[in-house]
Amino acid sequence: MKYFEKQLIMPKKLMLAVTILLVFLSALFGYSFYEQEFLGKPVPETGIAGHWALLICAVTAFVAWYVSKIAIITKVEEGTLYVSLGKFGKTRVELKDIESVEDKKGNPAAEFLGYGYRVKLKQLGYVGRGKEAIEIKIKGQKRSLVITTDNASSLKEALQSYVETTESL
Repeated sequence: MKYFEKQLIMPKKLMLAVTILLVFLSALFGYSFYEQEFLGKPVPETGIAGHWALLICAVTAFVAWYVSKIAIITKVEEGTLYVSLGKFGKTRVELKDIESVEDKKGNPAAEFLGYGYRVKLKQLGYVGRGKEAIEIKIKGQKRSLVITTDNASSLKEALQSYVETTESL
């Protein structure tokens, strides 16, 4: 493997705050279920039934877990660039199909209006909290690929070393 990076989408403090909020909501609905099913308290007029409280508890717990783990994974292996957002938004690019790799100027999060897997008219983006970004133009593709990274020079080097090697053959 020539390059590997796992980049969290949200800052650790924000991720911690969101996770705490979701765990609190999960506990609140879990306690509502517990009261109704095990303590025998009746459902208030403005309350929700125990089975709905349990479902909301489970969903918020899952969302809390997922939010805490979501990251952009960038890998360069034998002739291929892999970029994914966890289990979703997977992109695979053969290095021989790369026309150019350039530094991306500006703020990708502002340009793409957020973080994560983003699509614009002429660009596809994996936008995280990386300090730098690169833009890759791919043969036969209308959209260029933008990837935020903490180490743009190493990623560019891994991509360009293969492109230069194949061009010299």
